[in-house]
Amino acid sequence: MINFIICEDNKHVREFDENIISKIAMPHDFNYAIHSFDKYNIKLKNLINTPSDVKVYILDLELPNKSGIDIAREIRKVDWDSIIIILTSHDELELKLLKEKLLIFDFISKFDNYEKRLSDTINMIIQKVDNKKIISFKCNKELHHIKIDNILYVNKDNFTDKTRIVTNDNEYLIRDSLVNVVDRLDSRFTQTHRACYINLDKVKTVDFKNSIIYFNDGNSTDYLSRNYKKGLRNLL
Repeated sequence: MINFIICEDNKHVREFDENIISKIAMPHDFNYAIHSFDKYNIKLKNLINTPSDVKVYILDLELPNKSGIDIAREIRKVDWDSIIIILTSHDELELKLLKEKLLIFDFISKFDNYEKRLSDTINMIIQKVDNKKIISFKCNKELHHIKIDNILYVNKDNFTDKTRIVTNDNEYLIRDSLVNVVDRLDSRFTQTHRACYINLDKVKTVDFKNSIIYFNDGNSTDYLSRNYKKGLRNLL
């Protein structure tokens, strides 16, 4: 999931940004959401402090109660991974803003080929995310970011009622439903049991007689029920 977060007090510009994002993101194979604000408020603050897979902030430099740079400072207090774009009407401020050391991804002037520059930047970000899809979650009070490509399978743990995420070198039990986790994965994952989804790219072989799925790294799972065997055969 990519969360695009716009903070822009001009309604026309805000809606223009939303349309650009939707036009570019819609054809891609990932979920996205657009959150729009006309100023810094408690909802934006909560969004900043809520972990999610990928966040892209598009912040106007000049806002009613807190500038785009002030919001960027708030973001960087808790998050150095999210992407920040600053919209400005003053090109001469770019060098000054760079000295803030807030890892600003891009500065875009509203008066210099705005549509093309914003479109190019959003395209670049989406390509970057497509090449490095990650999922973020909390486990044992720690925030983890892992590549979806490293996940072997996810399943519901019947003893704890948590969801287990198994990767090449680790496994995590998280307080989230299996449905919510699967919604954040991609088309590589297919269901093999009412409580399990596997990464097809990681499957080495399947023992259909004994209902065991073997993965490339030597791991295996027996979460393969009769109802899903035919579908899995067709996919392999």
